[in-house]
Formats: sequence, C-alpha cells, structure tokens
Amino acid sequence: MKNLIAIALLLIPFGLAAQDTSKEPFIEVTGTAYREIEPNEIYVQIRLKEFEENRQKTALEKLEKEFYDAMKKAGIDRKRIELADVGSDLEKFRRKDKEAFREKTFQIKLVNATELERFIQALSPVKVDAVDITRLHHSDYEKIKLELKIEALKAARSKAEALLQSIGSSVGKPLIVRDFDFGQPYMETANVVLRKSAMATSDMPPEETTAFRKIKMQAQITAQFGIE
Repeated sequence: MKNLIAIALLLIPFGLAAQDTSKEPFIEVTGTAYREIEPNEIYVQIRLKEFEENRQKTALEKLEKEFYDAMKKAGIDRKRIELADVGSDLEKFRRKDKEAFREKTFQIKLVNATELERFIQALSPVKVDAVDITRLHHSDYEKIKLELKIEALKAARSKAEALLQSIGSSVGKPLIVRDFDFGQPYMETANVVLRKSAMATSDMPPEETTAFRKIKMQAQITAQFGIE
C-alpha cells in the first residue's frame, strides 16, 4: 500500500510538468480606442411654478400658455413636450389651500446645440422657475460602441505584431479575447438654471447657454495571440 502511494506522488508532479511544456506560447496585449461625439439627444427639463408679485399671484395656466407660445416660436412641436412630474402636480391640484403655489415640470428632447440656443432665446420672456439640461446622449451610441470595440481589437493585434516582429516571430491565431465594457460614459453637462426670466436674456454669451461637452467614449480589449 505504501509503495502505491509513493508511485502516485511521483506521477503527480510529472503530469503537471508535461502539461506545462505542451502549452502553446502566447502574447497578451491590450488595445484601446477613443472617440468624442456630438450629442444629438439633449434632454431639457423646465419647471413652471406659480409665484406672487406685487400681491398678485401668476396662475400656472398663464405660465403654461406663455411656455407653449414660446415653444411654438422656437419651432418645437407640442408633441415633443412631455409632462415629467405629473404626480406632485396632481397632489397640488387636490389641495384646497389657496396659498399653495402649483407647479409643473416638462421635458423636451432637443437634437443639437443650435436648437438648444433657439429654445433658450424663445423661453427667455417666460418666467420659468428652473431649466436644467439633464442628459446628453447619441442615438447611434450602441453602434459607435461596437465600432470602437472592433478598433480596440485591431489595435491589440497591431501591438502584438509590432512586439513579435522585434524578436523575429509572428502573430498566430487568437486564443482569448476579453472585452472590458465601460458602460455608458458620464455625460458632462453645464446645467442651465433659470430662476427668473431676467436671468435668461437673449444677449447672453453662447457659452453660458449651450455650454456642454462632447460625449467621450472608450473601448478596451485584451487579447491573447499564439506565437509562430
């Protein structure tokens, strides 16, 4: 019995050594691709809220009419305007307190900085409570992300080729490809906040109304290639 155990212990390291020597040599490299794109989906939220001035309350209905008139002037179809905060608004309508200030929040999707500038200029006479750029996105985001992944994989192969050529070898077949998905990048925005219409005049410098950055995208692929 002792002799059988001794033989088994001798065979284990021999088997591991045989496995290691038969392993195909490879090179592991990482390729990265970057791109900056102009957003074509700019989500803007507008809050209208009743207020009192000279002991006179400006009704929400009046603010809504002025708002829709401004959007028509900016060339924005009413179908593109969505009610973003209906729950809190309904709650305020249920209240009987005459001193309560009702409010509504709308969301609009704009397509470029030019339309955003036109939107801000048209909205400036309306006494809105706040305007915020909440999100920047691109309609072809997934397609562009896939293109970047392909570019990153090609970059990894090019790197492997350059390294192996320096020692007289060449790249073989791919053995492993690992994709590091960074998900949707952080959309950096400079929020436009208008507390009163006096803060949003049409002669504001463009950078103060449409100051948002491009969407920064990145893809990274790590791959192992055989060595020939």
